[in-house]
Amino acid sequence: MTLSKTYTWLRDTVWYPATQEPDESKSIGELPPNNSQAQSLHTTEPESFLTPQQPSRMDREDHNVQSQLDEIEPANTPVERTHPSPFSQDPYVGLPLIGNGLNGFVYYMGEGRVVKKAKQYELSHLRDPEDLEYMNEINQQTLENEVKVFERLGCYEGIIPCFRTSQYGIELALAQGDLESYIETSPERENALKIRWISSLIETLAYVHSHKVFVNDIALRNILVLDEQLKLADFGQSMLLPLDIDITSANENDLNVQIEILHLGWILYSVASWHVHKYCFFGPENPDLCWPALDSFPNVDGVLCGKIIEKCWRGEYASMVGLKNDARQFLIN
Repeated sequence: MTLSKTYTWLRDTVWYPATQEPDESKSIGELPPNNSQAQSLHTTEPESFLTPQQPSRMDREDHNVQSQLDEIEPANTPVERTHPSPFSQDPYVGLPLIGNGLNGFVYYMGEGRVVKKAKQYELSHLRDPEDLEYMNEINQQTLENEVKVFERLGCYEGIIPCFRTSQYGIELALAQGDLESYIETSPERENALKIRWISSLIETLAYVHSHKVFVNDIALRNILVLDEQLKLADFGQSMLLPLDIDITSANENDLNVQIEILHLGWILYSVASWHVHKYCFFGPENPDLCWPALDSFPNVDGVLCGKIIEKCWRGEYASMVGLKNDARQFLIN
């Protein structure tokens, strides 16, 4: 089954019918995060992988699918404590839930640490348990893909600290929140901090690409603020490329370096302008996957790092190396 067909099958056969159950699904609800320190590691799949190698191209279905899945209670929500864990030796049973995504949950462990786990559904909630079992497998594969990405990337200052990985979950540092919320709720910061953050984001994506990984979901919500430093934090959708590949020519399911840099440009613009700007190349407004018209971008005259941002949008960087060099030159000047 091809990747797009797999998603269509999930949407039409599993997620949509799940919300049409007249008696069962109406009485089953997912518990939302109820902790003010909620870790912003939630994924907003169906952008997420449907297999460990699958990138998302499904942003246009995001809100619909999320609302449909909200009608089904996963087995590992705190709503019920009697359902067994999918793994008998799961060390994370009973922890308080603080983050909720389509494929996973985030639980608070204490001492500045959280654990990200795959969401698992009770097989009795649908007429066809095979469908739900398949969804559980996808969620677990998404987690396992993220484990592999963290293992390849190792420790880096611009990536959320990862303390431990296993089949049960990924232990990560607890951040103060995500960049999207921070920009929306905080007074505009000084240029010195903006420059530090912009530089950090560029250096971090350059590091990730040097390890032959496409982030694939470069979004404000997936960048965390920890002690006034920015940290990439969500790699569930990321793509592990062959280590010997020339990443400048890599093209995996329509994703390439220029598209990654295009998304980064919008992140940099959000920081520079101190206003949230959301953009996805693979969104419903771009069904033909065409590069945005140059006159569709905001005017960056007078914007901090505006020339760099503009070159990101225009696709003028062949790799993160060129972008990183430009950024370093800007800081020197």
